[in-house]
Amino acid sequence: MAVVSAMVIAGCEQPRPSKSLSSVAKTYQEPPEPTKPDYFDISIPAQAHRIPVIMYHDAIPERKRDSEWFDVSRDEFDAQMKLIQEKGLVPISVRDFYEDLIGKKDAPAGAIVLTFDDNYQGFYDVALPILRQYNFPAMMFVHTGFVGRKEGKHPKMSWDTLKEIIKDPLISIGSHTVSHPDDITTLTSSDQQDELVNSKAELEKQLGIPIDFFAYPDGKNDEAVQALSKATGYKLAFTIVNGPAEESPNIFAVNRYVHTRLEKAIDDCQRSVDGGALGVFSGPVSNGPVTYREVSDTGVKVALVEGGKPETVTSDTREGVLDFVHRTGAVAGINGTFFSMAAIASTDNKLIGPCKTPDMALVVPDLEQQRWEKLLNRPIIMWGPTALSIFPFVPASMANDEVFKAFMPDVTDVFMGGAWMVHGGIPRTREQMDTFASKDINDARRRAFIGLSSDGKIVLGASKESCSTEQLANAAAAAGVAEAVLLDSGFSTSLVYGEKIMASGHSTASQPSRPVPHAIVLKGTLDPASVDLVHSIAPSSTATGGDDKPRRKRRRRRRAKATAASTTSAAAPTAATSP
Repeated sequence: MAVVSAMVIAGCEQPRPSKSLSSVAKTYQEPPEPTKPDYFDISIPAQAHRIPVIMYHDAIPERKRDSEWFDVSRDEFDAQMKLIQEKGLVPISVRDFYEDLIGKKDAPAGAIVLTFDDNYQGFYDVALPILRQYNFPAMMFVHTGFVGRKEGKHPKMSWDTLKEIIKDPLISIGSHTVSHPDDITTLTSSDQQDELVNSKAELEKQLGIPIDFFAYPDGKNDEAVQALSKATGYKLAFTIVNGPAEESPNIFAVNRYVHTRLEKAIDDCQRSVDGGALGVFSGPVSNGPVTYREVSDTGVKVALVEGGKPETVTSDTREGVLDFVHRTGAVAGINGTFFSMAAIASTDNKLIGPCKTPDMALVVPDLEQQRWEKLLNRPIIMWGPTALSIFPFVPASMANDEVFKAFMPDVTDVFMGGAWMVHGGIPRTREQMDTFASKDINDARRRAFIGLSSDGKIVLGASKESCSTEQLANAAAAAGVAEAVLLDSGFSTSLVYGEKIMASGHSTASQPSRPVPHAIVLKGTLDPASVDLVHSIAPSSTATGGDDKPRRKRRRRRRAKATAASTTSAAAPTAATSP
């Protein structure tokens, strides 16, 4: 992209290495400890889904003037279950949902989770028959201090009723504290422990089953209560923050929608999938000679370098891609991920999003929380010696090194892309990419991408003329690229093959591309036929690869100035001799 300001508004900055060009491994310092324990992580495999969790309270025969807003009537509940069925969604148990979040079990497509709070008798009388009719599982969260209370408009189920319903394989029970405090975070640590420990113990004693799951009263929690939930023996806990479950901060603060927002919950999850959370791609990387070709089948001329072994590399300041290629002993390369300071003259090297190069012991996370929202669901590219993966970035749950290494223990390289352009060989539309990507991705400019061919070869590509990301995606897919992710583009675009710059940004003739702090290089051997092809291309196209329109404009301006100066000089004597 011509400038990275659109990306800059949301990102994590990489700590700046020392000024020496020695190995980053010698200067790298471990980032600050994340604010949450590593056992809170939602696994990367879980990012293959976007699952809504729905929260109900009391179920009533019919809605009346004095009904609570959070009550659901029999007709309303039946209509919502019918909607879930008609949309092809698949309600799953909280246990299956938990196993999906930790990467142990894969949830079905269209999964949804139904939960109920507060142990209302209306669940047994109104909701349960409808759940059985549709064969939908659900979990009831019980506050043990109120079990069996029958006074008031909202009577509670008794222990006998709870013992009866847990015999139904559709129904499971979780804890909701003892007394349902208004705000558990304001209690003393001793009282917090009593609420969590005693409710769990009483439920297990009365029902004879393990109680593994918890819901915070009114969704209120903090890091201390989350840690206490884990220490108590719960495996997962729910809040009432709206959002797809996989975009939650951790497994002890899982998002949940109130039932009145069921349609919004479904739409939010679908929007996330359409816009960027396409799944989790993993595929083998094959090696081979590094080839070069140019394609223009879709009307956009694109330069493609394929094969070789990929590595990422960072600069102490900024360098041209050809400089990266030279100092790493590589044979080809392209500019890499996004960085904070767009100015061409800047030497700032702070990157946006998580980053790891082979010289780094750890993945440097994105810890700039105020900018996380703008990075949500943008693609992360990660590879090791034999495999490459692409998955949506969820900053809150990917704020430490462990979550990456749990997914790929031998990971060597990690960085963030701008948009997932091609998936499964299918180019994505402008509307799909606009959802989570930078809003300038479809401006006309030189553009760059990294991808994988159908036979597992790394592909580095760049347009040789200005185009939109949608046009580049179409060209890449037509050229046989199976997966492709947008890289920094515009002034930063620079594709190198051997000693020649085959595509570049359009700044000046003497500096065809903006120097960058991060690049992707390919190591291996150049394909002889490709070398001949590159040498046959006119030097003017390989030396700069720049758009010649700005140069033509500058030449016209110089000629206009020269003409004006000549005219003034010629007219001066006449003026001097006038009366």
